[in-house]
Amino acid sequence: MAGPVVLTRRAALGAAGGVVLAAPAARAQTFPDRPVRFVVPYSAGGGTDVTAREIARRMTESLGQPIVIENRTGANTAVGAEYVARSRPDGYTLYFAGASSLVVPPLVWKRLPYKVEDFAPVGLVLKQPYGLGANPGAGATVQDLVARMKARPGSHSFGHTGTGGIGHLLGERLMAATGTQMVSVPYRGFAQTVIDVMSGRIQMTFEAVNNILTFHRDNTVRILAVTSERRVPQLPEVPTFAEAGWPDMVVLSWLGLFAPAGTPAPVVARLNRALNVAVDSESFRAYADTQVQFAESTTPEDLAALMVRDIATWRRVIEPLNLNVE
Repeated sequence: MAGPVVLTRRAALGAAGGVVLAAPAARAQTFPDRPVRFVVPYSAGGGTDVTAREIARRMTESLGQPIVIENRTGANTAVGAEYVARSRPDGYTLYFAGASSLVVPPLVWKRLPYKVEDFAPVGLVLKQPYGLGANPGAGATVQDLVARMKARPGSHSFGHTGTGGIGHLLGERLMAATGTQMVSVPYRGFAQTVIDVMSGRIQMTFEAVNNILTFHRDNTVRILAVTSERRVPQLPEVPTFAEAGWPDMVVLSWLGLFAPAGTPAPVVARLNRALNVAVDSESFRAYADTQVQFAESTTPEDLAALMVRDIATWRRVIEPLNLNVE
């Protein structure tokens, strides 16, 4: 029988918890014998929700049971996360989320009703790059933009959808990497952020590439660089930050599947097999390509290790900011 997933390096710097063998083997062998739920901490129709439904449909074929999507939104994903963390660890209630819920908030928020140790990794689903979307008048290249920022410290501003979110932290990371100063402007949502970039009210924003690709093609917002290790196929003309000279800006957000800590290892293994079949399917990989995302299957241990690395990386960015958001 497989042993527990351990995130360590001393509890993995606070990363996801391991899998404990808590149920009789006979019970695990019959799993699943009823519908499974994916809890998504975002609204129906959003990118994460749509991806969860794509994966659920394909996993249903492998598991032989329906997978129901349940959207539990609120409190910067904390509502959905807490619900799963407090659920019975039997494999029937799972959390479909990523770094923006399980890596960054515990490093930023003073009070969260859950800890990363409350979750057992099942497997990765995909990674996605962010792009620096700028007003077309802000600079022809990212080097040009940075040069203008250096020449006039504090004259440029960047928008994001929440203090402590990945878009905000990427702006902070850019300032640290380039020795520049910008004004941080929080917004309630992406729609108003991109409108203000287009109008020139603010100069730039960091967003998932898929969210700003249409604006780039319309030349209303120009993507100057992407945070992936390699150029994205949909934007072969746009360099990576590493190519532009700032390798510290290489960041990939991701989505994965998690169970409550204490879920039996055989159940996690069964879920991981079904998840990997779904992620590795030709149809899902084609779907991910249309979203400027990279489908990637893993073991639970691989996802745990990814979280360890991400927590260490984001901690180095976050700690000097002294955010401690209430």
